[in-house]
Amino acid sequence: MDFVFERKINYYETDKMGVVHHSNYIRFLEEARCQMLDANTMPFSAFEEHGVTIPVLGVNCDFKQHVTFDDVIEIKPVIKEFNGVRLTVGYHVTNKKTGNLVLVGETKHCFTDMNLRPVRLQKQIPEFYDKFMLLKH
Repeated sequence: MDFVFERKINYYETDKMGVVHHSNYIRFLEEARCQMLDANTMPFSAFEEHGVTIPVLGVNCDFKQHVTFDDVIEIKPVIKEFNGVRLTVGYHVTNKKTGNLVLVGETKHCFTDMNLRPVRLQKQIPEFYDKFMLLKH
Protein backbone atom coordinates (compact mmCIF):
# COMPACT_ATOMS: atom_id res chain seq x y z
CA MET A 1 0.00 0.00 0.00
CA ASP A 2 1.36 3.40 -0.98
CA PHE A 3 1.42 6.18 1.59
CA VAL A 4 -0.35 9.46 0.77
CA PHE A 5 -0.03 12.64 2.84
CA GLU A 6 -2.74 15.29 2.46
CA ARG A 7 -2.10 18.92 3.25
CA LYS A 8 -4.27 22.02 3.01
CA ILE A 9 -2.49 25.18 1.84
CA ASN A 10 -2.46 28.03 4.35
CA TYR A 11 -2.80 31.68 3.36
CA TYR A 12 0.58 32.60 4.88
CA GLU A 13 2.30 30.11 2.54
CA THR A 14 1.33 32.13 -0.52
CA ASP A 15 3.18 35.04 -2.07
CA LYS A 16 2.01 38.38 -3.45
CA MET A 17 0.70 36.61 -6.57
CA GLY A 18 -1.49 34.33 -4.42
CA VAL A 19 0.40 31.13 -5.20
CA VAL A 20 2.39 28.93 -2.83
CA HIS A 21 5.94 30.26 -2.56
CA HIS A 22 8.38 27.70 -3.95
CA SER A 23 10.39 27.50 -0.72
CA ASN A 24 7.40 26.01 1.11
CA TYR A 25 7.44 22.84 -0.96
CA ILE A 26 10.62 21.66 0.79
CA ARG A 27 8.73 21.87 4.09
CA PHE A 28 5.78 19.99 2.59
CA LEU A 29 8.09 17.20 1.41
CA GLU A 30 9.64 16.93 4.86
CA GLU A 31 6.20 16.75 6.48
CA ALA A 32 5.24 13.94 4.09
CA ARG A 33 8.52 12.07 4.71
CA CYS A 34 8.10 12.30 8.50
CA GLN A 35 4.49 11.15 8.31
CA MET A 36 5.48 8.23 6.05
CA LEU A 37 8.09 7.15 8.61
CA ASP A 38 5.52 7.49 11.41
CA ALA A 39 3.02 5.39 9.43
CA ASN A 40 5.68 2.69 9.12
CA THR A 41 6.48 2.79 12.87
CA MET A 42 9.81 4.55 12.35
CA PRO A 43 9.26 7.99 13.91
CA PHE A 44 12.16 10.45 13.90
CA SER A 45 12.16 10.35 17.70
CA ALA A 46 12.99 6.62 17.58
CA PHE A 47 15.96 7.27 15.29
CA GLU A 48 17.21 9.90 17.73
CA GLU A 49 16.68 7.55 20.70
CA HIS A 50 19.06 5.16 18.91
CA GLY A 51 21.56 7.98 18.33
CA VAL A 52 20.81 8.31 14.61
CA THR A 53 20.06 11.45 12.60
CA ILE A 54 18.96 11.71 8.95
CA PRO A 55 20.42 14.90 7.47
CA VAL A 56 19.35 16.15 4.06
CA LEU A 57 22.12 16.03 1.48
CA GLY A 58 20.16 17.46 -1.43
CA VAL A 59 16.74 18.48 -2.70
CA ASN A 60 15.47 18.55 -6.27
CA CYS A 61 12.05 19.93 -7.25
CA ASP A 62 10.54 20.15 -10.72
CA PHE A 63 7.54 22.47 -10.50
CA LYS A 64 4.70 21.59 -12.89
CA GLN A 65 1.75 23.70 -11.76
CA HIS A 66 1.00 26.10 -8.93
CA VAL A 67 -1.47 25.76 -6.09
CA THR A 68 -3.12 28.51 -4.07
CA PHE A 69 -4.67 29.17 -0.67
CA ASP A 70 -7.21 26.55 0.42
CA ASP A 71 -6.10 23.98 -2.18
CA VAL A 72 -5.40 20.52 -0.82
CA ILE A 73 -2.35 18.69 -2.10
CA GLU A 74 -1.58 15.00 -1.95
CA ILE A 75 2.05 14.04 -1.54
CA LYS A 76 3.12 10.48 -2.35
CA PRO A 77 6.62 9.78 -1.01
CA VAL A 78 8.40 6.60 -2.15
CA ILE A 79 11.75 5.11 -1.21
CA LYS A 80 13.68 5.22 -4.49
CA GLU A 81 17.10 4.16 -3.22
CA PHE A 82 18.30 2.76 0.08
CA ASN A 83 21.54 1.00 0.95
CA GLY A 84 21.62 1.35 4.72
CA VAL A 85 23.90 4.40 4.66
CA ARG A 86 22.12 6.58 2.09
CA LEU A 87 18.46 7.14 1.28
CA THR A 88 16.67 8.79 -1.65
CA VAL A 89 12.98 9.60 -1.35
CA GLY A 90 10.94 10.53 -4.43
CA TYR A 91 7.76 12.60 -4.31
CA HIS A 92 4.75 13.19 -6.55
CA VAL A 93 2.58 16.10 -5.47
CA THR A 94 -0.88 16.49 -6.97
CA ASN A 95 -3.78 18.88 -6.52
CA LYS A 96 -6.45 16.74 -4.83
CA LYS A 97 -9.37 18.55 -6.47
CA THR A 98 -8.08 18.58 -10.06
CA GLY A 99 -5.70 15.62 -9.99
CA ASN A 100 -3.12 17.78 -11.77
CA LEU A 101 0.55 17.12 -11.12
CA VAL A 102 2.02 19.99 -9.09
CA LEU A 103 5.57 18.85 -8.41
CA VAL A 104 7.95 15.95 -8.90
CA GLY A 105 10.89 15.92 -6.53
CA GLU A 106 13.36 13.98 -4.48
CA THR A 107 15.42 14.37 -1.35
CA LYS A 108 18.72 12.65 -0.64
CA HIS A 109 19.78 11.73 2.88
CA CYS A 110 22.33 9.78 4.86
CA PHE A 111 22.26 8.19 8.30
CA THR A 112 24.68 9.57 10.87
CA ASP A 113 25.43 9.44 14.57
CA MET A 114 24.84 12.55 16.67
CA ASN A 115 28.32 13.81 15.68
CA LEU A 116 27.31 13.57 12.00
CA ARG A 117 29.57 10.59 11.29
CA PRO A 118 28.01 8.12 8.82
CA VAL A 119 26.50 4.96 10.30
CA ARG A 120 25.14 1.76 8.82
CA LEU A 121 21.47 1.48 9.68
CA GLN A 122 21.66 -2.33 9.52
CA LYS A 123 24.07 -2.23 12.46
CA GLN A 124 22.51 0.68 14.42
CA ILE A 125 18.78 -0.16 14.05
CA PRO A 126 18.39 -3.49 12.21
CA GLU A 127 14.58 -3.49 12.45
CA PHE A 128 14.40 -0.12 10.67
CA TYR A 129 16.84 -1.34 8.03
CA ASP A 130 14.47 -4.27 7.34
CA LYS A 131 11.46 -1.92 7.10
CA PHE A 132 13.27 0.32 4.59
CA MET A 133 14.16 -2.73 2.51
CA LEU A 134 10.46 -3.66 2.35
CA LEU A 135 9.48 -0.08 1.40
CA LYS A 136 12.10 0.27 -1.35
CA HIS A 137 10.60 0.48 -4.86
